[in-house]
Amino acid sequence: MEDLFSINKAAHILERDRATLVGALRYRQPDGFQDGQPRWTMALITAALALTPQARRNTGKCRDRDGIRHAKVLDELRFKFEQQVALIAVEPSLDERREMALALAPLLHGYQATYLDIGRSLRIADDDALGARAELIWSEMMDEVSEAAKWPRHGDDFFIKMIEAMPSHTDDDDAA
Repeated sequence: MEDLFSINKAAHILERDRATLVGALRYRQPDGFQDGQPRWTMALITAALALTPQARRNTGKCRDRDGIRHAKVLDELRFKFEQQVALIAVEPSLDERREMALALAPLLHGYQATYLDIGRSLRIADDDALGARAELIWSEMMDEVSEAAKWPRHGDDFFIKMIEAMPSHTDDDDAA
């Protein structure tokens, strides 16, 4: 496995300003974490530095464009999600891919709930705007799972089965 670098270590090795690396990596998901801190491969760092600032912004998906993208817990959940999606994509058995996709459903739910909790605590936006952003992020993540599992999102009951695999709301949740 290729070595992972912190922004500080990469800035020292590349003899670049730390702020330059922060800007270059702003919209890039970490390749891993060490002691809860994000780390990237040198290949990803140098590729990010080669992009113009506008190109960097355009590579980020909606989940990357709001003020809570660097919350450690969200980064860790996103990293777990991306690892599982990668495993799903290389699984040769279509049936096993679908089982793996269903096993990932609780993480999708957890990511969305955590995103909303953090966004509300930071007062990023009003609740309607925050909820709409959370739904968009959730939808993008569902698309990634659907693609990796080779399970059409709008066919073969993908959506229904994924929802059923997520933790259910109880009447107590609705009353709170």
